[in-house]
Amino acid sequence: MTASVRVGQFHTDLRFRFRHAAADRSTTENVIVEVTGADGVRGYGEGCPRAYVTGETVATAKAFLREHGPDIADSVTSVADLQSWIDDHEAQIDANPAAFAAIELAMLDLLGRQSGQPLEGMIGAPALAAPVRYSAIIGDGSPCKTRLIVGAHRLIGFRDYKIKLNGDLDTDRRRLRALPNRARLRADANNLWPDAAACTTHVRALGQPFWAIEEPVTAGDTEAMRAIANDLDVRIILDESLSRQGQLDAYAADPERWIANIRVSKCGGILRAVRLARRAQALGLGVILGAHVGETSLLTRAALTVGQALETPPLAREGAYGTILLRSDICRRSLKLGSGGRLSPETQTLSLAPGNGLIVEAGRVNWHT
Repeated sequence: MTASVRVGQFHTDLRFRFRHAAADRSTTENVIVEVTGADGVRGYGEGCPRAYVTGETVATAKAFLREHGPDIADSVTSVADLQSWIDDHEAQIDANPAAFAAIELAMLDLLGRQSGQPLEGMIGAPALAAPVRYSAIIGDGSPCKTRLIVGAHRLIGFRDYKIKLNGDLDTDRRRLRALPNRARLRADANNLWPDAAACTTHVRALGQPFWAIEEPVTAGDTEAMRAIANDLDVRIILDESLSRQGQLDAYAADPERWIANIRVSKCGGILRAVRLARRAQALGLGVILGAHVGETSLLTRAALTVGQALETPPLAREGAYGTILLRSDICRRSLKLGSGGRLSPETQTLSLAPGNGLIVEAGRVNWHT
């Protein structure tokens, strides 16, 4: 395939500041890739490099795409070709998953538009049909701000909540009181505590019925996380600790204790995310389809495809906030959840539209190459 590649950044402010133990974010940090085929058809992809998740930055993502983007665009003419490139460059993608996700999504979009197939058809997954329900994600704000944000989510009709923990006992207690009494509740600590004892002491003092806790200690500290799971009788969600298949071995002995948080950007694109999620489920782990704060509709759309490819539905989904959170979206029609925290793909005509089915406003991107 003779194709050209452009790399740029999409920048927009968030409608409200989003904070957790590892980051404080008020703007987006997204890398966008445009691939144009010889026939003039264009495909678009997105990655969200996060230094505290995969060690990537916008600069390293751009460097990866400058080095490998032209080769991918010229050599890939099918999904099989794309999978072969992934298999041959595993180490490079492991070090640059968000960067690769951006060009993989662009190539799948391009190939889908050229062949007239939606993303699901490209990878042999069932077509989008039923609405999907998302979790409310509550950042680490003041108790007053938390009450306001939770109030807005209650009006929408959310049933499932994830709250970022602060580590200050009084503050966390006051913030948790804002949540609905019958909410299905999980917590995210973003590697907050130094050891298992500090975590269990804090969580017990909160007295909340969390069904899962995400990344309570240093990423990869499997023994501390296992101790927390056993002491609190709770499942542990693996996010920063799990981005590729080789890391699953550490959790195979007691899979009922673990849940894999699968984010398309963190895992290196749709194909790798599907492989990781399927392998996790085969081992007995649960799966959540996650999202980075500030994702545009491009990554929301990609996560829908991953969900369609799973044998068992995910335990929860994150993301799909679109212009509820973003001041503007890269897509003409932002993919965003509605009543009950649900997104109805058929209302967006995504189930039949070729590629990702989205109309990208390329003029909103600051193109560099």
